[in-house]
Amino acid sequence: MTMSCHGSSKPCGDGLRVDDHFGIKHNSERGLRAFAKIHECKHDRRARMHAKLRVASLSIGGNAALVSAELGIAFVTGSLSVLADAFHSGVDLTGSVIAFWGISLALRRADRSHAYGYGRYENASALIQFVLIAVIGVTILLEAFRRAVYGFTVNVSEVAILATLITIGVDLLLYRYISRAGRALGSSALEADSYHFGTDAIGKVAVLVGIGMAYLGYPFMDLVGATLIAVAFLLAAFVMGRKNLQVLVDASPNPELLDAMRKTVVDIPGVVGVHSLRARSSGSHVLVDLCVHAVPEMPLDRAHSLAHDVEDQLRSAFPEVSEVVVHVEPTDHPSSMDQRHRSSG
Repeated sequence: MTMSCHGSSKPCGDGLRVDDHFGIKHNSERGLRAFAKIHECKHDRRARMHAKLRVASLSIGGNAALVSAELGIAFVTGSLSVLADAFHSGVDLTGSVIAFWGISLALRRADRSHAYGYGRYENASALIQFVLIAVIGVTILLEAFRRAVYGFTVNVSEVAILATLITIGVDLLLYRYISRAGRALGSSALEADSYHFGTDAIGKVAVLVGIGMAYLGYPFMDLVGATLIAVAFLLAAFVMGRKNLQVLVDASPNPELLDAMRKTVVDIPGVVGVHSLRARSSGSHVLVDLCVHAVPEMPLDRAHSLAHDVEDQLRSAFPEVSEVVVHVEPTDHPSSMDQRHRSSG
């Protein structure tokens, strides 16, 4: 007895993020739940996605303002660390536009050409953003080396130091807002976008040290600050880029999530056993398929209902699950047939 039951797109969830399935605990902060209630409708996926687009638009505007301010400071002072940070904000602006693009595509419903939906465009846009961060990190290191070899001059004023302090505050505010929004709305693209502002704030601390020491008569520290910025960028690009790459290559969720799913299914009346449980992520959603054993005497219509019960229980217990495919088998079927299914354990 064999049957397949396909789930459909789930309604808006409780603000879980895709990274939760790769070792990060489910979010339970009251602030995130409050944010989710304000910015998304629990029963309207489009409203949820539009909330993401509003946050992405804010990111674009914030980055545009930061680029303008930092380029002005770099032009006046000639500081490499400030110029490096201005370039980084320029990359951030590009990343914010890419995030907007990825979220816009992810808004589309599944169709014939994308049967599983467009959710992974969010992960793809996030990965592109981290590649851009890595590129600018390498560029800064090369420029720091060139200046160390051929020499340079830095002119720093109190106004430049004050302006840098202000931009640090702006970066921290945007990082806090967008990162919380990304977690509450389950958006990997917004989380990646928030990392731009986070690394920017860290980078500006190094900028402040560099231009501060240059102001006191130690211009070489400007190169040290620029180098620290580049290292921070490369580390962020590696860590977060790897997470999004795992989603794109169908890496399995963490074992704890799969074990919890298996326990949920085993407790369903009529299910004798479970095997070949697999899951993968698409955007903020998780797609699941599994095999369940039932007694051979079970009528076909009851087996069909059992498959629906398994799907409903999984989607209810795990809001991030958007689709479930269930294969029902009799307990007395040859065990060799199980080898046809690629099992996660």
